Amino acid sequence: MSYTVGEIAHHLQGQVLGDESLEIHAVSSIDQARSGSVVFAEDAVYLQKAEASQASCIIAPRRQHASRKTLILVDHPRLAFARAIGLFHPARTPRPGVHPSSALGENVRLGAEVSIGPFVVIGDRVQIGDRAVIGPLCVIGDGCAIGADSTLWAHVTLYDRVLIGCRVVIHAGAVVGSDGFGYTPHEGRAVKIPQVGNVIIEDDVEVGANVCVDRATLASTIIRRGAKIDNLVQIAHNVVVGEDSLVVAQTGISGSSTVGRGCVLGGQVGVGDHATLQDRVMVGPQAGIPSRKVIRSGEVVLGSPARPIEKTKRQLAALARLPDLLSEVSALRKTVAELQVRLRETGG
Repeated sequence: MSYTVGEIAHHLQGQVLGDESLEIHAVSSIDQARSGSVVFAEDAVYLQKAEASQASCIIAPRRQHASRKTLILVDHPRLAFARAIGLFHPARTPRPGVHPSSALGENVRLGAEVSIGPFVVIGDRVQIGDRAVIGPLCVIGDGCAIGADSTLWAHVTLYDRVLIGCRVVIHAGAVVGSDGFGYTPHEGRAVKIPQVGNVIIEDDVEVGANVCVDRATLASTIIRRGAKIDNLVQIAHNVVVGEDSLVVAQTGISGSSTVGRGCVLGGQVGVGDHATLQDRVMVGPQAGIPSRKVIRSGEVVLGSPARPIEKTKRQLAALARLPDLLSEVSALRKTVAELQVRLRETGG
């Protein structure tokens, strides 16, 4: 598959600076660029590297006015690069139909052009929207609904009554709707609190591989529109993840916590129960949010327990100096002790 620079620029709504007729055969990173490939550069440093590479064309910011190579000038190079990748690597659409090895329950309603792969098990009263794709070995519980153009990759499990919106992608091994971790102590034992709620995943959400999203105790665990959940994330019962928020790998969000709109939680973040992250909060990697903590809108926090990032940086800088400070204190103690001995000897 190949396109001319002019055709790519039209797709990206960009402007060509150079030879529109050049044939482009691939989208590449700068390090792996070859003749006939297109790369992207967001700033002068990467533009210099791209110009020194074998790439035939560079996707660059509109402010760039000259180059030794052909340019496609765009407003957002990284976004344009993503669209260029999609142009050269369009999503594969499985053939519509139900594989004969799959088992469907009673009163299942399938939309137009639905694809259901091998060894899928679908419970009763399930609704699957138009053009949805259900990969091999998925299990979909009773009363679930999956919106149009959504994709469940292999081995995804939806427990009963999970509601999935349109254009949702759930990657392999994810489990949605398993019981929330709810127990109450009684006579030295942990007694299970029945988890009878459900999970709602709204439109345009992506859920990574081996993610676990627990059903609510009574109401709903909710992942709002446009949120993106990385691999190996745990979202507990009654959690709400806000619109367009990003939750990075190995993060755990404890029960009844709320993540606002447009938040970013770095890798291995731990959020205690009943915590509230208001809109546009950024949480650095491995930070710990204590239970019932409220992080105000727009704050950037780091550390465990998480504090405003500038305060945490000062604390970490001070901690790095601790060995030297201890040596200084030890030397001062020794000096004071020697002075005390001299004072006693002189009768002072």
